[in-house]
Amino acid sequence: MTAPKKTRTATHRPAVRRRRFRHDDLVAVDLFSGFGGLTRGIELAGFTTIMAANHNFYKVEVHEANHPEAEHWIADLVDPESADYHSARDLPAADLLVAGVSCVNHSIANTIKAYEQGLSLFELEDPEFEARVTRSERDRATANCVLHYAAQHHPRMILVECTTELTSWGPALQGRSKVGDGSTYRWWLGQFDLLGYRHKVLYLNSQFFGVGQSRNRLYIAMWDKKLPTPDLEHRPLSWCGRCDQEVHAVWTWRTGIPPTGSVSYGRQYNYRCSRCRAEVIPPMTPSLDALDLSTLGTRIGDRVKPLQPATMARAERCRQRFAQFPAILMPAKSARGSERHPWQPMATQTSQQETAVLSTGAVFAAHRHNGDGKHLSQPMDTVTSTHEKAVLLAAVNNYQGAPRGVDEPLPTQAGSETLSLLTAGVVPFRKNTLPTVHAEPMPTVTSDQIPGLLTAETPARQGKARPPSGVAQEQLFPDSVLPNRHVRRDDWGTALADLALEDCYFRMLGPHEVGRGCGFDTDFPGHRGEFVVWGSARDQVDGFGNAVSPAVGAWIGTRLRAALDSAHHQEAA
Repeated sequence: MTAPKKTRTATHRPAVRRRRFRHDDLVAVDLFSGFGGLTRGIELAGFTTIMAANHNFYKVEVHEANHPEAEHWIADLVDPESADYHSARDLPAADLLVAGVSCVNHSIANTIKAYEQGLSLFELEDPEFEARVTRSERDRATANCVLHYAAQHHPRMILVECTTELTSWGPALQGRSKVGDGSTYRWWLGQFDLLGYRHKVLYLNSQFFGVGQSRNRLYIAMWDKKLPTPDLEHRPLSWCGRCDQEVHAVWTWRTGIPPTGSVSYGRQYNYRCSRCRAEVIPPMTPSLDALDLSTLGTRIGDRVKPLQPATMARAERCRQRFAQFPAILMPAKSARGSERHPWQPMATQTSQQETAVLSTGAVFAAHRHNGDGKHLSQPMDTVTSTHEKAVLLAAVNNYQGAPRGVDEPLPTQAGSETLSLLTAGVVPFRKNTLPTVHAEPMPTVTSDQIPGLLTAETPARQGKARPPSGVAQEQLFPDSVLPNRHVRRDDWGTALADLALEDCYFRMLGPHEVGRGCGFDTDFPGHRGEFVVWGSARDQVDGFGNAVSPAVGAWIGTRLRAALDSAHHQEAA
């Protein structure tokens, strides 16, 4: 008796908006598109995505809202037995294929059968074998969809993104159940060579591409062997202290790839001066760029639902570590993770809302190293490793009313002490580096040199206030005048160490902050973002946390596009 055929539930969604031009587009297809980080990146590089596929209905709708010219498939691209299966081979042909393949469990996957038995690429279909593998094993095989598409359509270029652990994909090492030997990965990569592609493996961190997050990822760029080799060397302009000038940094291995496949900036690789080979630190983007300082949460002692003891312990540890800062980012739901001060990129964002802001409760973002004079509550520019104007972050206690610049008239003065003068300086935590004030160049900001912050409130009335212990009076520079209640002569700007933990303020990062920290232009107070998103905080954070950083996709895509343009010019000649 023949078994009844399963009803297919894969959903095709035609483009919401017709593309204006079709004749000269370089077109792309995006597998596992999610929120569309890669789609946005290659769009900035000059490619037009005509089709995107993902199994999650919500993420496809978000992608569709931001890329209405593309067609969409809501489908399982991996499991042929799934009711909503749609083969990657049946997607349309394109010049460029991009795919953010699964970031988990690349150890023993169904590709291993083909690897062990030497089967050809077109003999992977085996219903009996497919029926035996688990869902987690299927997840590890998302990279196979790239092979299926390439064998069917042979796009001129391919870009794959994943966690760096993809390189350990293979049978588990003895005694290491979650670490493979990398043999399946090498087989998989070798298949593209047989299909006529060259490739380059890139290890890049998003913090060096204008994204306020330290995110180590693996990118594999492939191109048809008939095309010229694209320039994929990351050489950011960086300041070399030894040469005392700006140089092009050179990406350099430090240790090589460990068995786990985990590769991160600062451990396995770094950047060196192209002239003297000294280590240099490329410009990086601070987490402050993503933070919404219009709200700082609730005083810990006033919370209706007290924080868990483990969270309080982590908050106290963070407070002690960054005692001089008025605000820090801290892991709130896990013993793992790392706390960061506002000048550092935030830790890698996952699919969970797990980062919190711990603050004194009154924080302003004061910046602008371009000299335009605007500073309060505005996003901070990228912190570079060159000498520029100082970046400020200031905090005060118990003020009311609007702040005024020192070049503005003072408000009517009451009989009581109501005004204070806010001052701040950037203090580097490294030997042989002098502290600065905001009228001076900021010292080089590196991942090792953690700049501290000194803030001070000076009563505007009678009496002479003392600067913090160990700080010369000339190191303090006035920035703005703020109305202040209950100001005493010794009432200086507040750092975390000045308050009991119960007097500090605590809140989780909002989805819009997570989105900005992942490189998406989300809505912000006073700013209408280009990226359209909706839904619960959990869904938004999951979408952002799993997304590819658009800026990195744009950087790679631009170089792939340049190689295609070069080939076109050669053909025309």
